[in-house]
Amino acid sequence: MGGRWLLSILIGVSLSLILTLQLRTEDVLHSNYRFDPWVAVLESQQHRMLGWKVSYSDDFFQPPDDPRTVEEKVDTTTSLSTVRPIVTSDTGTTTDLSTTRPLIRPMEVCGRRAPMPHHMDVHIKRKYEECPLLEQPPGHTTLLLLEGVETFGRMGNNLIEFLHSLQYAKDHDAVVGIMMGSWPVHLITDMWLAVYDGDIAGWRKFMEQSFCIRTFDNPEETKQYKKVIRMESRDLFMYTQEGPFNQYVQYQGKILRTLFRWYNNGIGLNMRKNPVKDMCSVLKAIFSNERHSAVYSVVHSRSLEGEPGLKLMRRIAKNVGCDPVAALDMTPEYVKAILEPLGML
Repeated sequence: MGGRWLLSILIGVSLSLILTLQLRTEDVLHSNYRFDPWVAVLESQQHRMLGWKVSYSDDFFQPPDDPRTVEEKVDTTTSLSTVRPIVTSDTGTTTDLSTTRPLIRPMEVCGRRAPMPHHMDVHIKRKYEECPLLEQPPGHTTLLLLEGVETFGRMGNNLIEFLHSLQYAKDHDAVVGIMMGSWPVHLITDMWLAVYDGDIAGWRKFMEQSFCIRTFDNPEETKQYKKVIRMESRDLFMYTQEGPFNQYVQYQGKILRTLFRWYNNGIGLNMRKNPVKDMCSVLKAIFSNERHSAVYSVVHSRSLEGEPGLKLMRRIAKNVGCDPVAALDMTPEYVKAILEPLGML
């Protein structure tokens, strides 16, 4: 059950980060895999398509309940060449969007809409979707290589380490390289981007395009790069970004949203070829059909690894005067005393 609660916590953290990204847009978001019927209103005041509405017929695309994540889900009964999305301006001008980038629905996790305006999501996706370093010759490219299975900490730390590896590469004009079978591959497929129908090639292509990375089967493939950097996962965990903090938040938020658009729902396999779990299982079990609107709080209780945790809490208690064990015991009264003043009970 602890693992399931952790999945819910990560969902909550992701949606909270999404809320902080407040930017304007000039484009409509693009997905490599799946499309859904929806109506978009382009809101940018400077955009040449100001006030235009994009619409589709209800049967244009395959319903969003198709669980697969590693191949395009276009309705096979409807051809993109015969049914075309049309935008119409207030002046009556029409444009065929079938020749432009495809659309994607607004961000949702477990059926719950993310508290972020869709046009802001669109803008940030467009800003960071190009991968110019992947286009240049390996001999001119620096590679940050992630390999092995030894990591600093567990799932939460590992996610931070993956995020920081991408940030390090961005800050230092490098490309992240991931060795197949290494810790990032297991981290990602355990929670997101399950492999369906054994389509490893499709999975690798999507990973490379979505995160501007390279994947490798053996170390020999990396010898063609100008420089190969290897960092301990602890160093990645401790890495601090270079440049403005708001750009760091934008970029990291974009990575998180990319992952959570493809969270595992119980269908497909991870890289160990084990069936993946449903990240929404706790919400479904507790709230059933009300999970789309239920208000809830998640408390992550952990021991902080026994004696080291007790030692840490004693030091904190000495400095700030808090109870030395309450945060470890997490009794119901302790939890309620925190949540009630916040209106979260």
